[in-house]
Amino acid sequence: MGDVKILVVEDEAVTGMDIRRSLTELGYSVCAIATTGELAVRKAGELHPDLILMDIMLAGKMTGIEAAEIIKQQYHIPVVYLTAYSDDSFLTKAKLTEPFGYILKPFRELELKTTIEMALYKYAMEHALRISEETTRVLLNATEDYLFLIDTNGRFLAANLALARKTGKNVQEFIGTNVSDLVEQGFLSPHMAVWNVNVTQKTPIHFEEEFKTVWFETSIYPVVNLEGQVVLFAVSIRDVTRNKTIEEQSRQNEEFFRSLIEETSDIIAILNRDGTLRHESPSMTKTLGYAPEQIVEKPLSDIIPEEDVPVFNRILGEIIDNPGIVKPVRMRIRDRAGLAHIMEGIISNLYGNPVIDGIVLNGWIRTE
Repeated sequence: MGDVKILVVEDEAVTGMDIRRSLTELGYSVCAIATTGELAVRKAGELHPDLILMDIMLAGKMTGIEAAEIIKQQYHIPVVYLTAYSDDSFLTKAKLTEPFGYILKPFRELELKTTIEMALYKYAMEHALRISEETTRVLLNATEDYLFLIDTNGRFLAANLALARKTGKNVQEFIGTNVSDLVEQGFLSPHMAVWNVNVTQKTPIHFEEEFKTVWFETSIYPVVNLEGQVVLFAVSIRDVTRNKTIEEQSRQNEEFFRSLIEETSDIIAILNRDGTLRHESPSMTKTLGYAPEQIVEKPLSDIIPEEDVPVFNRILGEIIDNPGIVKPVRMRIRDRAGLAHIMEGIISNLYGNPVIDGIVLNGWIRTE
């Protein structure tokens, strides 16, 4: 408690000294005693106390209530009223400043200590909550995804800037309105607006949907209260049109590439980094006599004569270390009957290629 600085605001000198003595005996540090509201505001800005004990009726033009309101707005320092006034008119005005306590004079030291400790604890919790809320706000607005929170009746409790920009609204304009408005205005589909989702649904829902020629990925997260009831839905909507376009282009490219290798008479093999065979052209199995299941997902070195394996591994290592490189290759390879053949061709590193993404071996075989 010795680290807790308290500013006392009291216009009676004797009373102020008594309060300082009581606080010191309780283990607190009194950083100053202000006798007017104006001085209290100035000292709050200069000293930044942890808490202010504020009398309501003070010398000068400014009351303690007026000083407390200014201090709350400018410095966010918790205020506890310590006053002899208890009638309803004072209490009503004092409550508007949201004080952290109200102690009537004459006070008992135990009451003073308890009120101060509760005020400090409440202020710490509110401060932590404000930081948490600000962190949440920053995270919500750090993405171009549409994020919002609605209750089970579809009323908005929160929304991020991305959704606000999409709809041409201010974030605060969403609060209290219904998500069905965005469906009617054509900004969201009914599925995105959580229509037809059972309020007993407690597991997240994920789906993709094409809406007005744009593909969206929507995730709906039910929020459950302590009684196990779904009370809110957190919704995330992401534009995945570009991903869909890339996927479709990759699929078409892959089909085109597959049709090419199936028609070619050359041997084409796609290898993983460890030298295992991921995919082979029909001409390879036809020439060597292996069924696909006998060589696919197995090391290519299994069908290379043992004395040639070190050469193959050296070439593979060079290719892996140099993306985009193309090297000529000449090595022996065995067919299913064990007969060795010479394979000549090229090997290249096409990792990163959206279609192939592997090591490509392209060659032809002649009998040794």
